Amino acid sequence: MSSAVYEEVSAMVGQEAPISEGIDEVNAAMIRHWCEAMEDGNPLYTDKVYAEEGEYGTLIAPPQMVMSFCMAPIWPPQEEVPNPFNKAVEKMADAGLFGVVATKTSYEFFAPMKVGDRISIIRKLASVSPEKKTRVGTGHFVTAEQVYSNQNNETVAVQMFTVLTFKP
Repeated sequence: MSSAVYEEVSAMVGQEAPISEGIDEVNAAMIRHWCEAMEDGNPLYTDKVYAEEGEYGTLIAPPQMVMSFCMAPIWPPQEEVPNPFNKAVEKMADAGLFGVVATKTSYEFFAPMKVGDRISIIRKLASVSPEKKTRVGTGHFVTAEQVYSNQNNETVAVQMFTVLTFKP
């Protein structure tokens, strides 16, 4: 890849997408379906009486569900919110690094998602590595930071997501 494209993508580091609010509020039905699929019997997620008597006063969602409350619907198709991470990956692909493999994701959780919460996300291009030689090809690691917040602007979770863009 030319150094000009790497410099262009590196200059995008720190850019944020506009805030995107999830369509559905945190709700008991989605929590129940998730818990059934995962066979997670935590009563804070599924037992309304138990949860109401607990420290949160209501059902809460498993933390791992955070992304599901911000996903765009599959149908009908909607216009995608501009995302600097996606734009960086596209620029890498246009420069010949069209192989993409997810290499790492991590979450840090800060606050519970309560039934009725509205979860939003801000996506940011966090970093682009210098060129690296790997077993699958030579390329760059591109990392996104995704900050999930509730309607009170409390940070619920932060996700770091890294892909390797490479020439196969």
